[in-house]
Order: sequence, then structure tokens, then C-alpha cells
Amino acid sequence: MKIISFIIQKGGCGKTTTTVNTAGYLALNGYKVLCVDMDPQGNLTQHFGYDNESLDRTILNLFQKSASFEEVVLKREEFLHILPNNIDTAAAEITLQKSMSREYLLRDVLSSLNNEYDFVFIDCPPTLGLFSINALAASHEFVLIVSPEFFPMKAIKPLYETYCMVKNRLNHSLQFNGIMLTMCDFRTRHSQEVLQILKKNFPHKLYKSYIRNNVSLKEASSYGQTIFEHNPASVGAFDYQNFSEEFIRDHHKNKAKRDYYQQKFDSLSQDQQNQIMNFAQRNLSLFIKNGLEKLPENTVIREAFLIERNKVMEKIFPYRTNVLIGSSP
Repeated sequence: MKIISFIIQKGGCGKTTTTVNTAGYLALNGYKVLCVDMDPQGNLTQHFGYDNESLDRTILNLFQKSASFEEVVLKREEFLHILPNNIDTAAAEITLQKSMSREYLLRDVLSSLNNEYDFVFIDCPPTLGLFSINALAASHEFVLIVSPEFFPMKAIKPLYETYCMVKNRLNHSLQFNGIMLTMCDFRTRHSQEVLQILKKNFPHKLYKSYIRNNVSLKEASSYGQTIFEHNPASVGAFDYQNFSEEFIRDHHKNKAKRDYYQQKFDSLSQDQQNQIMNFAQRNLSLFIKNGLEKLPENTVIREAFLIERNKVMEKIFPYRTNVLIGSSP
């Protein structure tokens, strides 16, 4: 079970949107995901379509040990579960601060899950207070969510200092996974300058995939849906698909799946391979018309093409049927 925090101590940078849509994509692809709403504003809970103010139990009950995990968790889909939050948690923060193990409240909750999930995603609040410290203390890794603007850039240094403190004092195994750019418009000079600064300072931590401005992402949140439920043909869905695939590229289950598709593809005749590639190209061209050719990283386009190819392969050689259920691959 991999526990990852999505974090930046600045509001409006896309933390919740990234947590929701990455979880949604992985759940669609058969990974079991738990989303933890650590922000008392409850935006993640609302994004998934729940009225957080009407909930009888939230993650606060788990911190207070007044309810069990099964009583609190919301099972939105078979592979997508949520630990909800609301403003009551903010009111209880002073009381929680007095707990003997206040930095490990979330870690203790998650430690009881016994690897029930493939991924646990934590949506952090836009502050570096108790709840963000809890998230980092419970996580194996964190992803820094940054929009290419001045104030989010200024937030990186204090967050990195907090990471070093948590790693030294509370969670020695915590790793800095990478930086994810959201709300991008690289037609502007300022966005290009921010991109170059991040490339210079974090050359091996910056994800090649990034999220462009897209109205469908905002619409999805207002409807209580992931982008893949609301508009799977949108630029937002395409971008979060690419990020999610890049995010799990080294995960052992994902590696096995990609290797399986590659072996099956290599076993086909040249004519069959060409037909599959042409079909994938037609699917990809929908997004190229939306400005994909202007993206600064050609690797994004190449990887997107491979993803589309594997979608075709999944229809021909279903991975779950041929491998996961136990028949010969």
C-alpha cells in the first residue's frame, strides 16, 4: 500500500483536483484507491459528490476513536473509497493538538488497513499546520502541486523545509516524489519562465506531464464527478490520464501490465500492428486538434500514443481476464 500526499501551502493550485482525478483514473484501471480528505473545508469530499455538512461521521471520529473505519469510509465505487472531512475537524484542532501522539493521528488510522488498498491519496489543506504534518508523517511520498505563478513558487521553500523537518524527526522514510504543474498556459512568458526555473532547480523531480487550463475540470467538480465521468473526451481528461500513467509507471503492477501489452503487440503481424497503431492515432488526433502539438515536451505525445495503443490492446487481450483471473497470458 503506497501512501502519497498531494500538498502545497497555497490555495487554488489544484491539489484537490489532482487527488480526485488521479484516484479516479487509477480506480477505472483496477487499482484500489483510498482518498483521505485532510482539509476541514472538505473540498475533496464535495468533489466526489457528497454533502460533507450532512455526514454523520468523518475522519475526526477516527482521530477521536469514536467510530470504526468501516463506519466512516464512503465506498463510492468498488475500487474508490473516501475518508470524508468537514468543518467540525477545524473546530477540534486545538483539542487534537493536546494529544500525546498528535503528529501520528492519521498514521495510526492507516496502519490498521493491512494493505487493503493499492494507493492511499491524501489531499492536504493549504497550510503547514497539524493536518499537513499528519499527512506527511503518514506518507511514503509526497507530490508538490504547483501552478506556474509567483505565489505558489514562493511556497516551495517553506514546504521543503517542513519536509526536511518531518523526515528528520517524524518519518525517516518520507520521500519527495516530484513536482506536478497545474493550470498551465505556456503561451504566456511568465509561465515559461516558471517552467524554466523549476527545470533548473528540480531537473529530476519535475513531471513531464502537466495539466492545462480546462473548463471541464471546473465543471466536473461542480457536478461531484471526476473528469473521466464528466467529460472523458476533454483536454483535462487527457492531461490527467497522462499524469496518472507517468505517476504509476514504476509501480510493479503497472509494469507487469505494460509488459504484457508489449509482448502481445510484438506477437502480432505487421499488418495487425499497423491497424492498431492507426486506430490509436485516430483517437489521439482528437486531442492534437485541441492544441497538443504546442506542448513543449514531445515525450508527452509519445507516451500518450502508447497509452492509446494499450487501450486497443486491452480490448483484444483483456488483462484482467487473461492474467489476473488466472488463465494463461
